[in-house]
Formats: sequence, C-alpha cells, structure tokens
Amino acid sequence: MKSEFRLRKSAEFERVRAERRVAADRLLRLQACPNSIGHPRIGITVSKKVGGAVQRNLIRRRLKAAVESELHLLPAVDLVLIPTPASAQSSYPELTRALEAGLGRLGVVRR
Repeated sequence: MKSEFRLRKSAEFERVRAERRVAADRLLRLQACPNSIGHPRIGITVSKKVGGAVQRNLIRRRLKAAVESELHLLPAVDLVLIPTPASAQSSYPELTRALEAGLGRLGVVRR
C-alpha cells in the first residue's frame, strides 16, 4: 500500500479514536473518521494479545491485502483496523468478509 494511503503518526490514530465511530465483530474492530485529504487512509494496529511477531505480521499482511481490494470503494475517510485475538485463527477470506461487513456497518463503502 502506498504511503499516501497510510496513517503513520500517533496523532492521526488518536484523532480517529476520538471520533468514536466504531464497528466490531469477533475478528475485527474498525474505527472511522472523515478526512479532508480527498482519499482514504488506513492504519492497522495489532496487539500482542493476537500472538507473537510472526502471527501479528501475518494478520497485518492479510488485512493490507484485503484493504487494497476495497480501497477504490472508500471515500475520504481515515480507518483504523484492530484485529482481535480470534483473528489469529481465521483465514484470509474470513478477514475479508469481516472487513467488508464492518465497512458496511460504518456506512463508508460506496458500492
């Protein structure tokens, strides 16, 4: 994912967290906040509760791939994705479905 589509600074993550627009299920928690940049930006936070470094990086790579397939559908919004410990045992299609469902619940997907 190009750097222009990523949240990088902790202040950006905090701004999204402060907005308190959240959708969650057993695999994934999504936080959203509109932005004025004109394109979506994504941040992924994977806690040590999910597993060791190898497991966390696997989940992060799967979520990046899932988001890239949905990126063209997203409006100008900042999203923070937080996988739950249950996501460590999930497959890529399950994570993709959880992402799509969360985006639908937040009302940020233009289909």
